[in-house]
Amino acid sequence: MIGIFITARLGSTRLSEKHIIEVNGKPFIVWLTERFSTAFKEEIDNGEIKIFITTSIKPENKKFNTIFKGNGIFVYQGADENIPLRHLECALKNKIDYIISIDGDDILCSTEATRIVIDKLSIGSKMVQTSGLPLGMNSMGYTREFLKTSLNGKEREKLETGWGQIFNKKDIDLIELRNYKSVEKIRMTLDYQEDVDFFKKVISEIDVLNVSDNILIESILNKNLSQINSQLNHKYWTHFNNEMKKENL
Repeated sequence: MIGIFITARLGSTRLSEKHIIEVNGKPFIVWLTERFSTAFKEEIDNGEIKIFITTSIKPENKKFNTIFKGNGIFVYQGADENIPLRHLECALKNKIDYIISIDGDDILCSTEATRIVIDKLSIGSKMVQTSGLPLGMNSMGYTREFLKTSLNGKEREKLETGWGQIFNKKDIDLIELRNYKSVEKIRMTLDYQEDVDFFKKVISEIDVLNVSDNILIESILNKNLSQINSQLNHKYWTHFNNEMKKENL
């Protein structure tokens, strides 16, 4: 069984309840789940794939249960400050063998890259990552057993920002996607108000549920939508590195 784990929580200090900000009548996180439920409809219908919102046990995250009630998306509330432990708990409880890990901030994460990751896991890879797409579009996945081994001894640690450091790099299969241009100009992750403005424009002007990666990227560039938030990358990485330092103290 494959689990698509979308990691999200509603306690963000930079942008309050960012995942449930609405555009065209639907929260951002619903747009994200619909991209995957559309792309993997056959596998979901056949019981081969399940989509989970993996969130923390804090009470505010119960709102996800209301948002996704009755639409085939499962909500799992687990470890508060240890994301890989939360993934392992969810995988064990739901008999998930292969985990696709998606950050809930990455509203337009690539379903095409995810399919590549799934194919590699199915033939024996322990962990797979793609590169070559804009920030927020690449995909990552790993087996439950590799996660369990990598997490061993770190179950009590705070693992949120940069938690992928628990994995041994030599065990990761890196897949470079080279067919995309000017990816460094596009920022597709949700942290600031400018990112909200960017995603609202993209979702309003492009059929994000059915578009290919290549056409999505070309459309964003052609419409100059990347200019809305691309300047935030330095600010984003500075914050990321500062949070990493705090967790490693």
